[in-house]
Amino acid sequence: MHAESNERRHTSRVNLAQVMRIRPFDPDLPPEYCTAANLSHDGLYFTTSAGHYAPGMRVYVTSDYQPGSPMDRSVTGVVVRVEKMEGGLWGVAIHILPPASSTDG
Repeated sequence: MHAESNERRHTSRVNLAQVMRIRPFDPDLPPEYCTAANLSHDGLYFTTSAGHYAPGMRVYVTSDYQPGSPMDRSVTGVVVRVEKMEGGLWGVAIHILPPASSTDG
């Protein structure tokens, strides 16, 4: 008998540390520079001490962020999960929206 899986991902994740800039659509919230814990074609997961993320929140995501680089390009993402972790950290999962839904930012 097989156990039922709760896996909802459509693409597999890769454990690859990559510097990201996460910038909320809300201009009152600061951008955050973090290292993604894992990535996939349409999502990422990172940890943060910032407690302002919530499911449904839209953000701009710039992968492999290099300050001042003309090659930096942002895509639109939406927070799909926020997990309280030990040590005052939060785990945040972001789904990257298809290009037709994305806006440069």
